[in-house]
Amino acid sequence: MSVENEIILTATNRDDRGKNAMKRMRAAGLVPITVYGGETAAASSSIVKREFAAIVRKHGRNKIISLNLDGALMPVKVAELQLDPIKGSLLHVDLIRISMTEKTTFEVSVRLTGEAEGVKSSEGVLDFVTHTLTVRCLPGDLPEEITVDVSALGIGTHLSVKDLDLGEKVEIVTDPETVICNVAAPRAAEETTAEVEPVAEPEVIKKGKTEEE
Repeated sequence: MSVENEIILTATNRDDRGKNAMKRMRAAGLVPITVYGGETAAASSSIVKREFAAIVRKHGRNKIISLNLDGALMPVKVAELQLDPIKGSLLHVDLIRISMTEKTTFEVSVRLTGEAEGVKSSEGVLDFVTHTLTVRCLPGDLPEEITVDVSALGIGTHLSVKDLDLGEKVEIVTDPETVICNVAAPRAAEETTAEVEPVAEPEVIKKGKTEEE
């Protein structure tokens, strides 16, 4: 079934095994994948590296992908990426099958919007502490990102997970007390204060005989 903004990625079955087969595959611009999850057995296949990289670069790792495997479309998401420890190149991808009718746990990026009042009027410093949150929802209700407006933040104030409202369809799993961002006092003023503190010179103790001696 086709859905709005559906992203289709075509996979090709691979029967060859072994290091040489993997080298030939990667040389051809392909990446081996394993698809697992659900009641169906795990399947080994391959995808075009360039196409997959473009999807992750634009939508992130949480985007639900319609994988075309053997002519059948199945919703999947990225479970794990294996990278070369030295070159950083993509070596293997694990994809997990997703049920569109069952709630699943996802990691979603946080994006800050607006200019904090404490930064604008008091030259405070905005500290972005938590960049991703864990949520649980149906795949179709998954937000691409969580937008947090920081406009009302003054000096010494912060926003926590408990301050967010993502609606009834999206449950935030991350600890409600987790701080997302805060506004601190101007660092320049603190550094200046520290610099002007006088440093006492040590007293010079003269050595010599006392009057009693």
